[in-house]
Amino acid sequence: MPEGAGSDGYRAAVERVGLFANVGRGVVAVSGSGALRVMNGLASNDVTDVPLGRGIYSFLLDRRGRVVVDLRILPVAGFERDAGDGGTETVWLDAPGEALPSLMDHLRTYVPPMFAEYREASVSVHTLIGPRAAEALEQWEAAAGISFVRQPGELAPLEATTVRIGGIPALVVCREEIEGPGFDLYVDRTGRARDAERLSRQLEGAVTRAGGAVAGGGDWEILRLERGLPVFGSELGADRLAQEAGQDDRAISFAKGCFTGQEVVARIHYRGHVNRHLRGLRWTPNALHQARDLVGAELRVPSGTGGAKPVGLITSAVHSPRFGPIGLGYVRREVALGAVLESMDHPGVALHVTELPFTCK
Repeated sequence: MPEGAGSDGYRAAVERVGLFANVGRGVVAVSGSGALRVMNGLASNDVTDVPLGRGIYSFLLDRRGRVVVDLRILPVAGFERDAGDGGTETVWLDAPGEALPSLMDHLRTYVPPMFAEYREASVSVHTLIGPRAAEALEQWEAAAGISFVRQPGELAPLEATTVRIGGIPALVVCREEIEGPGFDLYVDRTGRARDAERLSRQLEGAVTRAGGAVAGGGDWEILRLERGLPVFGSELGADRLAQEAGQDDRAISFAKGCFTGQEVVARIHYRGHVNRHLRGLRWTPNALHQARDLVGAELRVPSGTGGAKPVGLITSAVHSPRFGPIGLGYVRREVALGAVLESMDHPGVALHVTELPFTCK
C-alpha cells in the first residue's frame, strides 16, 4: 500500500478478509399476496426474480425522480423452500439505517394494505469483505457444524443462499463486484443474547483462521469511498435526481414497466441529461483533518478572483491508506474529468476531478 499501512481491519479487508458487524443497515419485510407486484411498481429496478434467490440493488423514487432511499431487495432466508409457491410473497428491503424513516413513510404512502404489509424485521447484518471471504465462510461452516444450501463461492453477485443456525434460517448474499469481493450474512436477532455472542465468536474465529481480522466503521467508510459508492445522507437523498449518482447500470431498469418516478427517469435517459454528476476528488497535502474539513465545501474553477460561481460540492472525504486524501462530490456536467477545482472555503487547496472508482486506477 503506497500511501500508508492503514488499520489491521482495513488491510485485512483489502488483502485477505475483514469482518464488519453493526454496519448501520436496517431490514424491512414486505409480505402479502401482492408484495412482489407492489414493490415492482415502486422500485427503479426489476424485482421479478428476487423470490428465486437473485437480489437487486435499486432506488425508490418520488414522483420528481428524486431518491427516497437506495436499497437492496432480497429474498428472505429459507426462500428455497418457498420458491414457486403461489401463496404469500415476502421480500426483504435492506436499507441504510439512517434512511429507515424515509423508507417507512414511503411505504405508508404507496403500499395498499389489501395487497401487502410491511414491518421492520429483527435482523442483524454481518459483512465479510476481501478475497478470502468465501474461505472464511467455509471455515465457519466446518467449525460450527452448519451447512449452506449452496456454497457461497458459487454465488453470482447479489445471489443468495440459506444457512440454518441453531434451526433458524439465515441468508447469505454475495456482494456486487463494485462493492468488493465478499458476502453479507443476515441473521435473525430475536433469540437469546448468548446465541448472538456465540455467532460473533464463531465468525471472528473463522475470519482469523482465514488470515483476516475484525474491522471497524472507519475502515468501512474508506472502502466505500475507494469504490465510489454513494450512500444515503451524503450522496443520496431527496435533493438528488437518481441519475446524478451514476448508478444507472446497477439500480435502474429501462425495460421494465412503470414505477414511481419513471417519467422523469425516462425523460432524462432518452431525451435529456442531468446537470451534475458524482465524481471522485483527489488533493494534497496528505492531511486527514483537511479531508474531514472539506466535507460540505463548495467548489469553483480557480480564477484568481473571489467571485467565481460554485460548480460542485464535496459530499464525503477520507484519507485512504492506498490513495491518499480522496473524496466524492457532485460537479456540474461541463467540468471535465481531470479538471482542477478549488474549495471556496479553503483557498489554495487544489482538487483534481477524477472518474470512479479509485480502485480501478
